[in-house]
Amino acid sequence: MNFELSLLRMKNKLICFFSPYIAARQARELFLTPKKFPIKHWELEMEEKGIRTDAVNGLSTISWGKSDRKVLLVHGWESRATQLSGFVEYLVSAGFQVFAMDGPAHGHSNGTKANPYEFSKAVEYIYEKQGPFEGIIGHSMGAAAVAASMSESVNPNKLVLISSPSSILSVLKRFSKFIGLTSESSKIFIKLIEREVGVPASKLDTANNMVGQQVRGLIIHDEYDVEVPYKDALLINSDWKNSSLITTSGLGHRAIVRNPIIWKKVADFMS
Repeated sequence: MNFELSLLRMKNKLICFFSPYIAARQARELFLTPKKFPIKHWELEMEEKGIRTDAVNGLSTISWGKSDRKVLLVHGWESRATQLSGFVEYLVSAGFQVFAMDGPAHGHSNGTKANPYEFSKAVEYIYEKQGPFEGIIGHSMGAAAVAASMSESVNPNKLVLISSPSSILSVLKRFSKFIGLTSESSKIFIKLIEREVGVPASKLDTANNMVGQQVRGLIIHDEYDVEVPYKDALLINSDWKNSSLITTSGLGHRAIVRNPIIWKKVADFMS
């Protein structure tokens, strides 16, 4: 544990002692305000190869290749479109035009705050304006957002969920524990998030959202993922009858989308 995190936990435990509500309110702001990290050189190279399109509602997408068969990439929290660009070459070679969206308040898209529900609505919007998409690939929070959008207007033939949480409620609980909230403050934090988002956390339950879905699915998860437990993948796979599961070992939560073996497996599945 680094010093900054230790300090944050100590601070939150102290605030929780005097006012669980204030601690929960500060946690809400922290959770809903994504950080932006420096762009890698390989991302810049892929950015130059793609075509940027800004949607009227402040969303930005980038595309590569040209085809009537389209695939959409949806990144996770505090990530961006180009961080999934490793899939592009394989998918374009397989005959697809590849689109990748920057989620609300991420990458080139507008805003300073976001939440998983806004992500799912953004997926719906991009599907309507730039789709339909034959396949969608989502990573982490982006995967949960795609699953939530499936209960609305989004209807691809194939769907890939990588390192997906089985429920947003479990994400909120892990986050509150991670930053040192007490049990009382954690309950307040979850209620504040639901009030801010406007829907209950259960609406964003990936496992439940995939029950009864006919779309062909591929679930990819690392057994040593410390951010989203591997058991989440098992739960999603058990509820989604038309899916198969690929288990990796040692790729973790983020490197899994930067692995050429995974890029090829996904392209083969989409083909």
